[in-house]
Amino acid sequence: MAGQQAAILGPSAVTDEGLLVCCKATADALRLHVLRVLSEESFGVLELCRIFKAGQPGMSHHLKILATAGLVETRREGNSIFYRRSLIGRDAPLHDLVTSLYDTIDRIPLAPDITARIADVHDERAKISHDFFQKNADQLSENQNLIANFDQYAGSVNDVINNEMNESATTALEIGPGESTLINLLARNFHATALDNSEEMLRKARQVVDPSLADNVTFILGEPEDLARKGSRFDLVVLNMVLHHLPSPARLFRTTRQLLNSDGRMLIIDLKPHNQDWTRDICGDLWLGFEPTDIDKWAAEAGLEAGQSVFIGLKNGFQVQIKLFQCPN
Repeated sequence: MAGQQAAILGPSAVTDEGLLVCCKATADALRLHVLRVLSEESFGVLELCRIFKAGQPGMSHHLKILATAGLVETRREGNSIFYRRSLIGRDAPLHDLVTSLYDTIDRIPLAPDITARIADVHDERAKISHDFFQKNADQLSENQNLIANFDQYAGSVNDVINNEMNESATTALEIGPGESTLINLLARNFHATALDNSEEMLRKARQVVDPSLADNVTFILGEPEDLARKGSRFDLVVLNMVLHHLPSPARLFRTTRQLLNSDGRMLIIDLKPHNQDWTRDICGDLWLGFEPTDIDKWAAEAGLEAGQSVFIGLKNGFQVQIKLFQCPN
């Protein structure tokens, strides 16, 4: 299988075998629709079975064909395997063909029933995350500090904000502030809004706000989509260790784009990929970190341009990535 993948993804020359494998892999309606669904995010085999109302043996067979052709990649999330659409390198021999194929596939409209079942998967993921935070709010901060304490990267966050934000910027939104003191850093530089879908987590966030900054912070119970529908706009939107709790990280990038002013910025702080499955149990993580290329892809697809990035290795083996994105001029 590795040799066949290299025929498409590696730097070698185009071969008849590689071209045939690619063409055969896409000569099936279900596999085309799987590639369409995997264009934005990862799904497990059982999730794909639900989305397409297919049996697991058949779905696994189709995914194996796509993987052999180098069109999908696997990633282990703890004990689960998730599939995503492969990123095609510019020096890949079939780069132009596969890129054109992806562009064409992405113009295929998803059937309403498939869209509804994708939403069901997202809702199930979101419920798992929401229930965890409701039940574990009291010990969550202590647990999360086992991974990364904000103080360990606060200086870098402050530098990125000071270096990249326009002097005219006055408003900032933090989604899912939790008990991090990042809200105080934001309140010293902007009028800060803290948004969370858990009343208990908002209560925790209120407790860490410096009393001298309290008048500069607004707390809102709800979802980012709620603010977008109301027409709320901000100069800066921040997600600090939140992305790995979300049912659909790619979707939030699109929502955030709607929340930004014309020259606004989005600041992502999250983990790089790791294999510490215990974070699911004690921190409620849905994803075990993210490849920087995935975050860049989601931002680009949402219409955001990459800005400054900082990567910080921690003594416990986790790696923090700080990435800023901006609306195009």
